[in-house]
Amino acid sequence: MRKRPADLLAGVDQDRPFPRFPLTDEQWEIIVKLSGIPKKAEEARHHIETTIGIFRQFQAGDLDQVSSAKIREELESLADAAQNLHDRLSKLAKVRDAYTALTGAPSLHSPYSPLDRLTDFAGPHQSEHLPSSVQSMMGLDGQRRLSQVLDVLLRLPKWLLVAKYRGVEAKKGGPQAGNVYWLVGNLDGIREQFTGKKITRSYKDDLSKKYITYVCRIADPDIGDGTIDKAMRSRIKRRDRIRRSVD
Repeated sequence: MRKRPADLLAGVDQDRPFPRFPLTDEQWEIIVKLSGIPKKAEEARHHIETTIGIFRQFQAGDLDQVSSAKIREELESLADAAQNLHDRLSKLAKVRDAYTALTGAPSLHSPYSPLDRLTDFAGPHQSEHLPSSVQSMMGLDGQRRLSQVLDVLLRLPKWLLVAKYRGVEAKKGGPQAGNVYWLVGNLDGIREQFTGKKITRSYKDDLSKKYITYVCRIADPDIGDGTIDKAMRSRIKRRDRIRRSVD
């Protein structure tokens, strides 16, 4: 049965700046035993509950995400719409009355008026310094706006199509493993803060795996052992990189 956002948020207290998933006393007892965190460390319990709450919120948000295929389809549709809008507006701007309406130029002014050439004689960017009466007569501001709009619309389809292929990677539906990596990193950090212990590569470090796995399964029973292992290894590598950069 496919999960729904409401299922993931069940039991999460969302009436606070950061959502919180309250642990039962029994769950807290097991976490204390596996992690070595002092039982009376209410701050640690609060941090773990908040971490689980935020994780569940992340997971619920992922279920609501639009698929990569749908995003690509929408970008392509927008590109077609932008191209159509550019073509229609360009065609309409060639009609005298439409041009007047779009630029705000006097009715005697048209795309074919000799006054269009005045900006060429004024030189690049110098038309802005012409007397306001002349600018008004020429409708320079309106012409500039229309030109800018058409220029943007001309480039917009290509920009959207490039985005379609460049920025959208195919992803599996549902919550992403990155959330689990974040969860594991936070759980390791909380334990280190209150005990000084942290995940290691040692085969003797079995309690770390049991602690992380137990809390992960509270957060989401469907998280697999393989994903948890990868997240733990990633945490170790990241910490090693930080230590080397400091050294």
